[in-house]
Amino acid sequence: MVKILFSLCLILFFEVSVFGQEKLNKNMSELEVKYMFSFVRDTMDLDMSHRINEVMILDLNTNSSIYYSEGFMKRRMAIENVVNIARNSNTSPEIKIADLPKSAIGYSVYRENSRIYVTNNLYRDFYTFEADFPKWNTNFHEKKDILGYQCYRATVLFNKKMYTAWYTKDIPISEGPYRFKGLPGLILELSDEKGYNEFHVIGIEKKQVEIKQFQKGIPITREQYIQKREEFRINPYPGRAMDKTKREKLVESNKKNNNLLER
Repeated sequence: MVKILFSLCLILFFEVSVFGQEKLNKNMSELEVKYMFSFVRDTMDLDMSHRINEVMILDLNTNSSIYYSEGFMKRRMAIENVVNIARNSNTSPEIKIADLPKSAIGYSVYRENSRIYVTNNLYRDFYTFEADFPKWNTNFHEKKDILGYQCYRATVLFNKKMYTAWYTKDIPISEGPYRFKGLPGLILELSDEKGYNEFHVIGIEKKQVEIKQFQKGIPITREQYIQKREEFRINPYPGRAMDKTKREKLVESNKKNNNLLER
């Protein structure tokens, strides 16, 4: 009996040790920042009710981060749940697209030290391109309070648009939404000069979640990605049988989707 108890304790100790080691080996976040990303698809459409609002999440620590849509993550988890239930019951998964959580954004941005990786999908494939930190102008004296944090102004010309950021040195981590990183503090607000893209922090909390790339896409340069994206916009879903009228409507819809972060 003593030997059995000793063996069970040894197994339990081993399992706890392995679990603890796995947790230690994971790259865990220190903070989770939530932004409300408000944007327009068509810059000619001035109807405010047509703006899209998406909650975006930034999990970060000093050395790395992952930025993604909350809706996209909920959608992904819902699909995984259906697949796991089907696997456990030896049945085929039945996924009803209409019942899945909605998300207007499917890309993610992963940072590892000074290297930034953007992953997005085009039709059947995921692509990943690497990018550098933007070159900021911090030569301003304006300050303002955001969520109790003293924030400083900075500007940057990013993909042909001028953006203004408000960042806080109270959280001295060079982070922000999407690819807007490289300031001496965390960005809490950001918008382009015409207000087509606006990011507003809505919450900051201490949280430990694993930081990792959700999907490692086909390696590609940013220029190659933009070229492929434009090819897809003028010829959506190549090779798929589709009514001519429907395809033409998709092309026209793509033309109106003209407010792109990468251009």
